[in-house]
Amino acid sequence: YDGFRIMSDEENLYLDGNLERGTLYAAYELAEKFLGYRAFAPDCEVIPKTGEAEIPKGYEYTSSSVFEMRLCSNYPIYRDRRFGSLCRINGYGKAGDEFGGKAELKGGHSFERLCPPAVYFDEHPEYYSLYEGKRIPGSNAQNATVGQLCLTNSDVLKIVTDNILTSLRENPNTRIVDVSQNDNARYCQCEKCAASDAREGGPTGTLIRFVNAVAEAVEKEFPNVLVQTFAYQYTREAPKVTRARHNVLIRYCTIEACFRHSIDDPNCKLNSGVFHQELLDWQKMADNLYIYDYTVNYRCYVAPFPNLISLWKNAGFYADCNAKYIYESDTASGRSGACSDLRGYLTGKLLWNPYMSREEYENHIVEFLKAYYGKGWKYVAEYLKLEHESTEDFDMTCFECADIANAFDAPFPNIGEYMAGEYLPKAYQAHHPKTYLNGFTERIEEAKALWSKAYELAETDLEREHVTLGRMATDYIDLFNTPHDKKTMTAEEKAAYEARVESYFANKEKFKLCYNLWTARYNSR
Repeated sequence: YDGFRIMSDEENLYLDGNLERGTLYAAYELAEKFLGYRAFAPDCEVIPKTGEAEIPKGYEYTSSSVFEMRLCSNYPIYRDRRFGSLCRINGYGKAGDEFGGKAELKGGHSFERLCPPAVYFDEHPEYYSLYEGKRIPGSNAQNATVGQLCLTNSDVLKIVTDNILTSLRENPNTRIVDVSQNDNARYCQCEKCAASDAREGGPTGTLIRFVNAVAEAVEKEFPNVLVQTFAYQYTREAPKVTRARHNVLIRYCTIEACFRHSIDDPNCKLNSGVFHQELLDWQKMADNLYIYDYTVNYRCYVAPFPNLISLWKNAGFYADCNAKYIYESDTASGRSGACSDLRGYLTGKLLWNPYMSREEYENHIVEFLKAYYGKGWKYVAEYLKLEHESTEDFDMTCFECADIANAFDAPFPNIGEYMAGEYLPKAYQAHHPKTYLNGFTERIEEAKALWSKAYELAETDLEREHVTLGRMATDYIDLFNTPHDKKTMTAEEKAAYEARVESYFANKEKFKLCYNLWTARYNSR
């Protein structure tokens, strides 16, 4: 799709690709393979200034990724389109023609748009979910009064299909259209839908039957278009009977999985027999698979989130599943965890080459650490090892508590989201007694010492800034989720602690960090 070739004869060197973007990747590869160029982060490039490179005559090298679309919302990649291109991420938000264009990405949760309740609900409530005995409008609004479409209603099928075909006629170069559930689990329980669900072994089959019907109509007029739909929450499990048509793209979401361990780790209580098996089942029930994956803790962006091992293992497993599209969902609103820039760099490498060996993967890590942190890089490597060792026995989802932001959850609409959005850490605040980082907290002094040693060896202001940014995750847990009893601390201890808190807040503003998904959404302080 956007692969490339580098070749030479006795007089000339040729760089070419199937797309202009592929030719650009050929230039990047040449610079890396023969000239020693590296792009680790927007502010960290290795650019050799002297020397020669010799390319033998008759040389030929071709490369392409098994993933046609490679998307990552890691902050540096998402915010810097040049760097995103260097990482060969082809679906990032701001890519322009100067970087070879971008792969087409369609959003999701489109039922509301395709059959809007504002237009139809008053006169035709039967078009929408019968849920707990009551028809509710199909909407993405974040409340308990909205649901989905009634997928066995023939009028709904016609409305959705007509809207899709109209959109394609107006945009004939479209390659993917989305027909997917709203962002809630209140699917229709009417008699027809319930009967279909029973035949299919769950509501996924009813969804696939509906999407297949749309896709059949689309193919007659637009044979090269894929119809995308979600395998998400209540539709995550593959249907037992109905197979997705050859022009349907299944967008499988791993949002409930454990990310400390790989999806196919037999020893992971959460992943084993669930997400692993579901993806194997989808291979049998669909030709086209899109993995919507997660690489960050949405409940606490700034806390450590040790997923570098699972990131590598999962990339290979997703390739084995014949996935053609991958989205690694991070946080585009700011950096996260201890080594956000490292994670973005590695994501780009893995999405291009998901079958790299562990040795090759670890070499990429070492190369990055040396360039990004300088002479103290080995201490950062030891810190990363500590992160993984201290969380080895914990199933770590992308919504794990690491602080008290969600400690006020109560049975009121959206109260948890409200409290998280209003969350601002304070000196002496109560700490969360049980998180996935309890083992890490027990080794907090060791973690702090490793960052201090790395800082001492840094030789430039930029290297010191990188170490300070990396240490933010450790400082956050140390300052705001370990006990600091004001009553028992001496005046000197309190002064030192409060000074560290103020320093943290200053660095937080400098590096533009958000605390969690909700503070990012509400643009909190």
